[in-house]
Amino acid sequence: MELLTEMEKAKELVNAASTFDNVKLAKLIHTRDIIVDERVRYQCAYSGCREYGRKLMCPPYTLSVDEFKKVLSRYYMALLVQLEGEITNKANWEPESDRWALKLHDVVYQLENKAFGLGFPFAAALIGGSCKLCKECPGINSPNPICVHREKARPSMEAMGVDVLKTCSNMGINMEFSPDKVTWTGFVLLS
Repeated sequence: MELLTEMEKAKELVNAASTFDNVKLAKLIHTRDIIVDERVRYQCAYSGCREYGRKLMCPPYTLSVDEFKKVLSRYYMALLVQLEGEITNKANWEPESDRWALKLHDVVYQLENKAFGLGFPFAAALIGGSCKLCKECPGINSPNPICVHREKARPSMEAMGVDVLKTCSNMGINMEFSPDKVTWTGFVLLS
């Protein structure tokens, strides 16, 4: 696909992203602006993440940071998407946050499919946070671990070592933390 045609198709994808409820930002970025830092993956493994080793879309079952850097180098742009949701029960915020995470998951999955249809054969979505498609990962304890939702499950940016805060900051995107709302970030790599 010719570069100008690719850019027009990518802009079409941005427009599609903005039609989803609660999507507050859809922005094309150059992949060189995606910050990959081994410390993010280290945090997954050693800072007490509950999902480390318990979900197939989380480390240690995902690509290593070095492998992801190599894959990322083959892409030149990505569609960064942010979804913002309201938290109404501050005493028990996690179920609401998880529902918003699932909404983002669905959005980036649909955008990945649209990107395929627009001529980006290697489109690849990454979610924010751990996969929430299953409460417990049913494939994890099988002799041959296979995700039961392979067609829809996607690894998280953090599992790949992406520093989401630094990446957003470098793009001029202010990340605020509030007890009243949650912001989930994901992206679709385009090539």
